[in-house]
Amino acid sequence: MLNINHPLWGQILRFSITGMLNAGVDFGILNLLIKLAGWAPVWANTISFSSAVIVSYCLNKYWTFKDTQPQHLRQFPTFVIVSVVGLGLSNLLVHFGTSCLVHNPFFEISFTWSYNLAKAVSAGIVLIWNFLAYKYLVFKK
Repeated sequence: MLNINHPLWGQILRFSITGMLNAGVDFGILNLLIKLAGWAPVWANTISFSSAVIVSYCLNKYWTFKDTQPQHLRQFPTFVIVSVVGLGLSNLLVHFGTSCLVHNPFFEISFTWSYNLAKAVSAGIVLIWNFLAYKYLVFKK
């Protein structure tokens, strides 16, 4: 039977809210860099993703996983490594997803919609990787 009062559900809810805030940071910076600065999607994605990582570390450490241990010298580098793996996965998905959507023979989709759709799919996949890795590798107790 599903126990809704289990502490894991609270972590998943806080992680989801943190993820939505990070998505706002990530998508906002991504679109600003592409639309206003004319950056290529992968470079813009790298900067937007990196900005969201900094916000994510703070929120996940202190709010999602309620970790008050002053282990920043161990945790932050591990968090960054996990996030860089997520970035690599995200960049692959954004690159190939954008290319496949823009150059597909079945329907026409704008460049803006293609990279945002590819980013949304990548965000869902990377979310699962990040939660498991943060919980069991970074903020383990």
